[in-house]
Amino acid sequence: MAHFRRLPGLGLLALALTVTAARLTWAGLPIIRLMDHEGPLLEGSSVTLECLSEEEGEDLSGFTFQKYIKWLHSWISLDKETELRCWFYDVVVSRDDGRLRLTISDMQTWHTGPYRCASANATSNASVSNELNLQMEYLHSVYLSQENTWCGTVGNSITLHEGSNLELRCSADASQPPLYEWTREGEDWIVASNALSLAKVTRDQAGMYICQARHPTLPQLSKSKSIRLYVEGSERGFAFDTVWSLSTPTLVLALSLLAVLLLVVIAVSAFLIPRHRAKKKAALEDVGQHTPIYKGSLESVPSVVADTHPLVM
Repeated sequence: MAHFRRLPGLGLLALALTVTAARLTWAGLPIIRLMDHEGPLLEGSSVTLECLSEEEGEDLSGFTFQKYIKWLHSWISLDKETELRCWFYDVVVSRDDGRLRLTISDMQTWHTGPYRCASANATSNASVSNELNLQMEYLHSVYLSQENTWCGTVGNSITLHEGSNLELRCSADASQPPLYEWTREGEDWIVASNALSLAKVTRDQAGMYICQARHPTLPQLSKSKSIRLYVEGSERGFAFDTVWSLSTPTLVLALSLLAVLLLVVIAVSAFLIPRHRAKKKAALEDVGQHTPIYKGSLESVPSVVADTHPLVM
């Protein structure tokens, strides 16, 4: 039987090739990072991302920034002229001094989401960086609405009659549920809620009311909305605003009484109108029994008189 002798040089060569392949596999693994920024990202701030490589001095010309689009369920490149690229017109990709950077000059909601750095010919995870998920903190305008009304929305002022109830609700579009508080101009009381309820208002309660919304962790993010309350006398004229401002049970009762009154009017009209028409018809028939027979005559005789000569004009 022949015996083959294992050469030490072949083993060393195989080991060297394995190490070289491993190094080639992991060499150039891209890294994405947020540059020169501490703390949360605020709306309108400037943001810069940089793509790096674990191998110092490696050429990054073959890499690109990508963003994940939820409704497409795919990644799009941000340094190529594509139809989708127009949505990120304010995103600038630069390749200065061998450094690959992405700059967002005015951070907005549509800029949030996952970003990554990848090779243009990405065929494996070795050529794609980790994902960097940009999140933005914001608090937009405050809105006021009136409860128990058919419309709900309110303007800069509202007018009520004495004894009416008022319930206002405050809301704001924010990245996190905001904190709300109500205050009254010239007063030192505070209602720590998004709802303001005033029962049986009086003229003394007229004035300016302010709702303030604050970000739960960033006090600098706060906005307010004010509304002036006018209170009139207790005498109420009939108006649609007064009717719609009633509570639901009272409104149902008022509409029910109105419906009953309408049915009574219809029933009475259905009974009296035919009788009136019958009396009118009888009167016309009675008048028709007397017809003048001579021109210029002021008298009349019953039409039963046999007169075969017609009246000659």
